[in-house]
Amino acid sequence: MLNNIKTKLVRSLKSKKLNVFGLFFLLAFLILVVTKLSETYVETIPFNIEYRNLPEKNIITLDSIPKVNVTVSTHGFNLLSYYFYDKNFQLDFKKSTYIKGNNYVWLADKGIYDFKKLLGKNVDIIAVKPDTLILPFGTLSMKRVPVVLKSKINFASGFDTLDGIEIKPDSVNVIGAKEEIDNVDFVETQLLSLENIKMNINTNLGLELPNSSKRLKLSEENINITASVEKFTEGTFDVPITILNVPNNIEINYFPKYIKVSYYLSLRDYREVNLSDFIIECDYRDVLKSGKSYFNPKLIVNSGQVKSARMKQNKVEYIIK
Repeated sequence: MLNNIKTKLVRSLKSKKLNVFGLFFLLAFLILVVTKLSETYVETIPFNIEYRNLPEKNIITLDSIPKVNVTVSTHGFNLLSYYFYDKNFQLDFKKSTYIKGNNYVWLADKGIYDFKKLLGKNVDIIAVKPDTLILPFGTLSMKRVPVVLKSKINFASGFDTLDGIEIKPDSVNVIGAKEEIDNVDFVETQLLSLENIKMNINTNLGLELPNSSKRLKLSEENINITASVEKFTEGTFDVPITILNVPNNIEINYFPKYIKVSYYLSLRDYREVNLSDFIIECDYRDVLKSGKSYFNPKLIVNSGQVKSARMKQNKVEYIIK
């Protein structure tokens, strides 16, 4: 059955009658299109505004770029081209606007000539809406703000960074209208998400301005993030307690005499840290002020290799003999 249908179709295509019919149909269609495109139409064409010759020290503070709707009368052939190209109108601030207060003002009456040059002599302009554009502007200012890292970093078990994460540069210039940059106190990075980290970190991140500040610019588009990642371990010491500022006429007894301190550091620095790098102090004047019957010990770490340290006990009991 399929072979019969295929055979009939081939015969039909070879038929001269079918070819003649198709030719006449195509000609009729082309004549219809040409006839329609030769007629005169009234259409409204939306134009996107592009800023030209705006002084470098100024910035337009509108939330969005305005549009202008131009109603024209012309042949369909002329209109056809506008459906295939971006419709942009360059607003020249030197030639086409004047300043009133803190606004640039553009009048359609004076801008029609520019549209005529853009659209061509065969197009009649009927109307331009809006007939006036009010473009508020501000003077560009600059402010230095810190960069804040937005991150979600999880190190592998036993790994960490001693010196933390370094941001270069750690601050950038925000450029824009003064009333806008006054509301910017910092700039965030894009999210840095890392899992199970065992190796050094070295990557570039983009910067993000608040959504409400699309007109602002930054002196840097990217910043560099680095971190030295090492194998870490934990150690402990029994650190003796030192009592400070006890009057000569008073003798006290306290307990415990030692507090266990656990500390966290790079494995390669483990042998470089000694008991003498840790001091636990209790100040007698503190209990006189607070009236407490115990000391709150303070831990002092005198080693840059120790990332963190904590006491296993935070209270020292005492009695006056």
